[in-house]
Amino acid sequence: MSIRKLTTGTIVLASALTLSACSDDDDETAAATTTAITTDQVTESADDPDAEVEAARDLFIGALDDLGIEHTEPVRGQQQLGDVEARFDLTVNGYDTGINVFPDAEVMADWEETSDTLDEIYVAKDLAVLSFNTEEGAADAVEIVPRIAERINGTAHGI
Repeated sequence: MSIRKLTTGTIVLASALTLSACSDDDDETAAATTTAITTDQVTESADDPDAEVEAARDLFIGALDDLGIEHTEPVRGQQQLGDVEARFDLTVNGYDTGINVFPDAEVMADWEETSDTLDEIYVAKDLAVLSFNTEEGAADAVEIVPRIAERINGTAHGI
């Protein structure tokens, strides 16, 4: 979403809220104004890259939940790698784990190549990975990674 769209949407929303708060018009006119703004906001959110990031996070969390695998709630973390669009930190079965979301397929392929060289354990799907700590909990990760990959129709690595 561009800054112009965001600014325009914000101005339209603020104007509509101000007008409806100050207006003596009937409720029908106010409802029509609110509906138009809501529709515009939905259109803008469809272009929102954060929606894609949240969908990737929710995909992995949903799989963990469906499989009954213990985990903490993911917390958006500092981007340790410059090429990562978003990172979430969590623990899975008590071990540090991360969800990385990449901006494009080329960046993700580079990350996967490096991680495969280092024998990292992770599940990949679309532009995201669920990456496990290989120093601690590797045996646990090797056991659950194939199940997670199967659940989301992803790819298991490092097992």
